[in-house]
Amino acid sequence: MENSIQPDSEWSLVKKLGFRFAFIYFMLFICLLDWYGLNLTAIFFELLYFDKLLDAIIPWVGIHLFQIDYPITSPTFGNHSDSTFIYIQYFVTLVVAFVGAIVWSLFDRKRLNYNQLHYGLTVLVRYYLAANLFAFALEKFFKTQFGDLNFYQLTQPLGDMTPMSFAYAFFGYSYPYNIFMGVAESAALLLLFRRTMPFGALLTAAAMANVVAVNISYDVHAKVYASMMLVMALFLLLPYIQRIFKFFFTGEAVALPIQQGLVFQKPWKNRAILISKILIIAFQFIPSLIWYAGAPERKRAKLATPLRGVYEVTAFVVNSDTLSTEHPQRWDEVILEGWLTSVRYKGDSIAFADLSMDKKEILLYGDRTELAMKKKTILQELGDEVNMDSVLIARNIKVPFYFTTSDSVHLHFRGQLGDDSVFVTAQRRPLEIKDFRLMKSKINVITEVPHIY
Repeated sequence: MENSIQPDSEWSLVKKLGFRFAFIYFMLFICLLDWYGLNLTAIFFELLYFDKLLDAIIPWVGIHLFQIDYPITSPTFGNHSDSTFIYIQYFVTLVVAFVGAIVWSLFDRKRLNYNQLHYGLTVLVRYYLAANLFAFALEKFFKTQFGDLNFYQLTQPLGDMTPMSFAYAFFGYSYPYNIFMGVAESAALLLLFRRTMPFGALLTAAAMANVVAVNISYDVHAKVYASMMLVMALFLLLPYIQRIFKFFFTGEAVALPIQQGLVFQKPWKNRAILISKILIIAFQFIPSLIWYAGAPERKRAKLATPLRGVYEVTAFVVNSDTLSTEHPQRWDEVILEGWLTSVRYKGDSIAFADLSMDKKEILLYGDRTELAMKKKTILQELGDEVNMDSVLIARNIKVPFYFTTSDSVHLHFRGQLGDDSVFVTAQRRPLEIKDFRLMKSKINVITEVPHIY
């Protein structure tokens, strides 16, 4: 007979209350807070109009309970940012789980235990963690989360970086370290099987503790989300905590038994469960593998942009007046580089731009945080179907500049700043990614003097 954890015949009141709370909270988190983590929950989220429900409840709570006077809009697909909307949703989820656990306790006082329901919840949490962390592992293997260092990062002074941009540059520099992180996160795949679940939960908890530390220490935008992954891993470890403590601190001989699964007397039911498991895993993982496998081709297409590079501004004319190099309105550099297209001024001032090579156009705007808040205001005012760029241009939040090329080195921009016509000439600097000192540095097996200069 298979060795397994023997379920308690009767749970304590505290254990039952804790489980009821955890059950409601985890279910709400997976289905509502992070519905894009699993393909199946994403489908239910759309079909059951949970997005409409949240868009009605969360802003109302923010306005009437917390007296928030700025726009509160839902995050975009796949966005784990700790936004106001998400924090309020965490709060609402906690309240619903707390109240739900009390009501559940009142109507279910005579139940001895929740062994089968506990097993079902652990299966959901195991699959959820495995799916999410393996997706993050694929982002490390194919280097889509922390991309290779680019012109914007390599020409940005270290002192002008934010903590998060500094962390992303640190991780983006080393592909071997990305592989290491990806392997650590891939340990969550061990959660898919009951025999390897305890070891997988230990490794996942260790990996997520590091992620939480990095996100908090470097102001990365997904602090609470990463913390929830850690909490879920610890939840899976709860039945083994005493045994793990004894193993490490008492010297007693212990074993981590296999979690008891559902076994039916009729063979066809057991086969149906196995087939369902295989189909769910395939439905979740195969699309992710296909998408990430195309990452190298997308990367090559992005790097093939012929005008990609750093351009030094040689002339900046407002109407008929040529501004000096010390004028605060004058551009210093233009960096054409996909989503990191930007304009640098003197000092650490910078403006970002959306680049369109087809239209030979950049849409210039200022602070990214300010832009995001203005977008939220427009979404609340005009709805999701609005042509955002058109509205932003009409309201002078984004300013269009068109560019032409006279040769392979020079760019000429023309646009309008308020009532003033602006003409800019920029010359490409002879920079290549591979020529930066950082990119030419190699790992030294023998180091006579540390290379800290």
